Amino acid sequence: MSEVSAASIPLVFVVGTGRCGTHTLWKLFESVPNSLSTHEGAGVVRSGPADVIGKRVTLGPMLELNSYLYHHATEADFARSFAPDAAMTVLMDACFAGRTSAISWCATHGIAYCDANAFGFNFINYVHGKFPQARFIHLVRDGYACVRSWWRRDASTYPDEVPQTPAAISWLLAKPVPYPSEPVYAQWSELDRVQKIAWFWQTVNANIALRLEHVPVSNRVVVRIEDVTPASVPAILDFCGLPRQFAPESLAPDDPSDGPAIEWTLDNVRKFNALAAPMMERLGYPLR
Repeated sequence: MSEVSAASIPLVFVVGTGRCGTHTLWKLFESVPNSLSTHEGAGVVRSGPADVIGKRVTLGPMLELNSYLYHHATEADFARSFAPDAAMTVLMDACFAGRTSAISWCATHGIAYCDANAFGFNFINYVHGKFPQARFIHLVRDGYACVRSWWRRDASTYPDEVPQTPAAISWLLAKPVPYPSEPVYAQWSELDRVQKIAWFWQTVNANIALRLEHVPVSNRVVVRIEDVTPASVPAILDFCGLPRQFAPESLAPDDPSDGPAIEWTLDNVRKFNALAAPMMERLGYPLR
């Protein structure tokens, strides 16, 4: 597919840490006329030829790149993903192939493509190079709430024990771990889950922010999920190049975490603040 054909439609990529509202943005964009919206690669065709309406789309969340970068590659390889060379591009092309086909289909039918994927942040610079007109939403959520939500998903979020279900392994491997140059690297095995998830929240948001520095200001925006309301949505849709038609009910809370939740004791707050305070302050969230 040529970039000229893709340039004829809005392309929107929502990136974040997960448990930050990507599910809500998916439902929002799904309610916008003439768009294909997916969450971690899954969605339903709402627009296009009659014979495809109602069919499910399954593109996958693209866990493979994260698994490679964090568990098999070096920090130098990770740096290459900011400006992919030929070899890195081959890998990223393979991981992104399903989405390239979906975007081509959308361009053919004049349908906007909206992708909310909490595992897609390491593709930001690749996507910008491939589709220069693409818009990026860095979706964020208060760190205390986000860490608390991830904590409840214990099988795939830095668990204390190896998950009992093989299906959980790929999700576990998609989570970052520190590289040797990072200060926390030497202490990683000694950190508890609060500390590891707090580090994750800080690090992924910092990674996204750094990647977006290489994207024009006009093509990127930071959105706090707490600020997404029926009154604020029109401005988000304008940024994306989408029509101002949406279903307010799509913003209703959905996809809750289950399982036991941590309590923000003074000790847990101290642990979180020691690792994540800089990002909380950068994003405008108050520290406890």
